[in-house]
Amino acid sequence: MAPSSDSPSAARRALLWVIVVALGLMAAISGAWFYLAGRLDDELSRGIAAARSRGTEIECPNRDVFGFPFRIGFRCDALSIVRNDDRPVRISAGAVRTAAQIYRPNRIVGELDGPMRVSAPQLPPLDIRWTLGQASATFWSEGLDHFALVTDDPKVALVEPSNGSTQVVEASHSEAHARRRDGNLDIFTLMNGGRLTFAGAPDLPPLDASTDLTIGGAGDWLSGAARGLTGRELFAGRQISLRSLLLEMGEANAELSGDFSFDDEGQVSGKFQLAIAEPKEIARLVTTVAPNLKDIAAGIASALPMAGRQADGRTSIELRVRNGVVAVGIFPIGKLPSLR
Repeated sequence: MAPSSDSPSAARRALLWVIVVALGLMAAISGAWFYLAGRLDDELSRGIAAARSRGTEIECPNRDVFGFPFRIGFRCDALSIVRNDDRPVRISAGAVRTAAQIYRPNRIVGELDGPMRVSAPQLPPLDIRWTLGQASATFWSEGLDHFALVTDDPKVALVEPSNGSTQVVEASHSEAHARRRDGNLDIFTLMNGGRLTFAGAPDLPPLDASTDLTIGGAGDWLSGAARGLTGRELFAGRQISLRSLLLEMGEANAELSGDFSFDDEGQVSGKFQLAIAEPKEIARLVTTVAPNLKDIAAGIASALPMAGRQADGRTSIELRVRNGVVAVGIFPIGKLPSLR
C-alpha cells in the first residue's frame, strides 16, 4: 500500500495536468479565434473589392472584428451601398453588428440600426425606420441555406426634398423567412398591426397578414440566381404551392390556398380554396385598397352564398384560374394581371 504522503503529490500532479490542459485549450481557442478573425477580415475586404469590380460600392467605416473568445463578428459605424449601372441604387443605414458562435461559424446573426434611406429607379426615395432590426443567415455547401429578417415597429416614409418626409405605412411587427429545401424555396412572411398612414389614406382596421408558400426549383435564388431577372422570367414554368395567404382586419378575414403556376407570358393558372369570414366587408376592404380588383371581389362575395360551404365560421369556395381568368365553377368573375 502506497504511503499516505503520496496522496498530496498525486493531487498536485493531477491539478498540474488540469492546468496544462486548460492552458492548451485556451491557447488553441485563442489561436483559432485570431485565425478566423483574420480570415473574416480578408473575406470582407475581398467581397467589397469584388462588388466594386461589378459596379457596386460598399462602405463600412471603422470596421472592426470582435467577439473574442467564443464569438466572432464584425461591426462598423454605418453602411452605404451604391450600385452604378443602368439601374442605379443607393442604400444607406446606421451601424452594423454581426456575430457567430465560434463553434458554429456558418450561422450569422446581425443587427442594423436605422434609419435606412433607399433610392432606386422608378421608386420614390424611401426612409425606413424601426426600433429593432435583426437578421440571421445560415450557410451550407451550396451557399446561403436560410435567411430571416425580423423588425419591430417598422415605418416607411416617402422622402420629399421640398417637404421632408411623409410616412405612408407602419406596423407593430414584421418577419420574413426563406430557406432552401430539396432544391425548392420555402418562404414565410408575417406582419402584425399594419396601417396606411399617409394623408387621405382609407380608414381601415389594422391588418394582420401572413404568407406560407413553396416555389419549386427556386432554392438557388438564395445563392443569387434570381439577380437581375424580371418577375416573368423568375416564375415562368415554376410550380408554386401556397399553403396559406391569410389576411385579417377586425372581424373580417380571408385565407387563400392552392397550387398554381405561371406561363411564359406571365399568366397564372391553378386551383384555389378561398375561405372568408364577413365576405361583404372583405369585398369592401379589397375595393378600397385595390380598385382594379373590384369586379373580382364583388363577384366572389356574390357567389359565396350560392356556391360556398360553411366551416368553422367561414364560407369556403373553390376558385379556378386559367390563363389569368378567375372562375367560380363555369362562371368567370374577372381577370388577374400578368407578371411583367
